[in-house]
Amino acid sequence: MSKRVTIILYIMRHGDAEPAQALSADAIRPLSDEGEAEVVRSTEWLAQELSAADAPGLDLLICSPYVRARQTAAIVESKINVDRQLQNNDVTPDGNPAVFADWLCTQLPQQGESIQRVAVVSHMPFVSYLVAELDPASQPVLFQTAGIAEMTFDCVNARGRFQRMAGTEPDWRELTGDSK
Repeated sequence: MSKRVTIILYIMRHGDAEPAQALSADAIRPLSDEGEAEVVRSTEWLAQELSAADAPGLDLLICSPYVRARQTAAIVESKINVDRQLQNNDVTPDGNPAVFADWLCTQLPQQGESIQRVAVVSHMPFVSYLVAELDPASQPVLFQTAGIAEMTFDCVNARGRFQRMAGTEPDWRELTGDSK
């Protein structure tokens, strides 16, 4: 009998990035100054949530290899204890959420029961489609830059449940998913 492995999954969009320059690859766009500030605000929210749950930090942080996502992950790591970080080529803007969900379902149970809180730093539209892939009852959500969706995720059944969204605008409000 398979053991049930349910985790808390934080899906985060990178912060605001510098505009694309002519002949410059999208993958090398860095965060703007405002993007760095957005990520700091989102990370502070996440740190408070983890502290309120008596969690020492994140067990795993998965990020896109793109520069702006790696910079976002570095800011998260500077403010929150992260046990392990992985880069994953499947979490790029044009990545396939179903392929990544399959990867999560095979990899996370192998990590052991100590994996309870996982963050994914990626891009639009991937982050939006990933929420919908993991929780078919949820419509794709629009992520602000540095926005974070919180989900519960059952690795055995490959299903998640959208819980809420946190954004970074000065007047942002935490949005809670519909009761299901």
